Amino acid sequence: MATLKEISELTGYSIATISRVLNHDASLSVTDSTREEILRVAGKLDYESKSVRSSRRKAAQLRIGIIEMMDSRMKLDDPYYLYLKSSLDKCCFEEGLETVTLQYDEEEGCYKSNSQSGLNGVIAVGQFDEAQIHAMEQWSNQIVFLDSSPYEERFSSVVPNFQVGIHQGVDYLAGMGHKTIAFVGPVMSPDSLGRDAPEKRRKIFQEYMKYYRKDLKADFVDTDREASAVLEKMIAYLKEEKNPATAFFTFNEAAAIGVMQGIQQLGYRVPEDFSILSYNDTVLATLMQPQLSSISIHLGEMALEAVRLLRRELLESRVPPMKIAIPSGLSERESVKRLE
Repeated sequence: MATLKEISELTGYSIATISRVLNHDASLSVTDSTREEILRVAGKLDYESKSVRSSRRKAAQLRIGIIEMMDSRMKLDDPYYLYLKSSLDKCCFEEGLETVTLQYDEEEGCYKSNSQSGLNGVIAVGQFDEAQIHAMEQWSNQIVFLDSSPYEERFSSVVPNFQVGIHQGVDYLAGMGHKTIAFVGPVMSPDSLGRDAPEKRRKIFQEYMKYYRKDLKADFVDTDREASAVLEKMIAYLKEEKNPATAFFTFNEAAAIGVMQGIQQLGYRVPEDFSILSYNDTVLATLMQPQLSSISIHLGEMALEAVRLLRRELLESRVPPMKIAIPSGLSERESVKRLE
């Protein structure tokens, strides 16, 4: 796994600066490019520390477009999509695919690229509205969506299986002796077409606790998506709740950072006083102190399945669109305490 020292050696920034960037320190004045460089290097080191396929798959050269939904500022607030895109880039390289980045021009309502050559297909990362999807089709009708599933009758997609992940997380925390568990995250999140909809992980948590884990108590710390908003809501929850949850299940790592900062600002400790279980399990989880126990979405497997789906549709005729939901895994680290 990546370490702060290794990131410092490759970027030239001090360990203190890197730590403050990773912890969303609002008082730190650095440029967005500096933040992105630190996050990218952390992800690269984490990827290279894991086993990769020893040989590149031999196949016909295919040229595909890569589309991201987020601008740089949004990716820095939640690096999940930065690391998902990075996993996709590495997978395409290993699979011998030529990639072209497409950028959306809002004024003209179309996707543009420095290259004017044709594409065999497109992989779109994130959520996109109807107009953006129509603009993608001007480049290719062969589109695979990664982390969303719009128009399932028309397009293949790869998504994380949130139901498996939430059930794993709740059962793990219950097995560690926690009887009151609080979900931390927004009430609403974008759906596959970018529209406001009930946050899937929160909804699954609420229903699972209500119908299948009646032995447990569910709390909610409803927040915005930004880590700074989580910090404020977390402090308010701990001050106002007479019997607070002993474990907090956060919908991503930015929320986990806000929860940890709130706990620490009030003089408590993780995991001695409160436990944290995070979602996503990117390299950030291993760079926190203490390291975050997490539900892993398996970004590399998601990216690989997206590439396989697109290759299948390009090389085989008349194949129906498919939706693949990747099961999650549990990474136990230091942020969850077993209660007696």
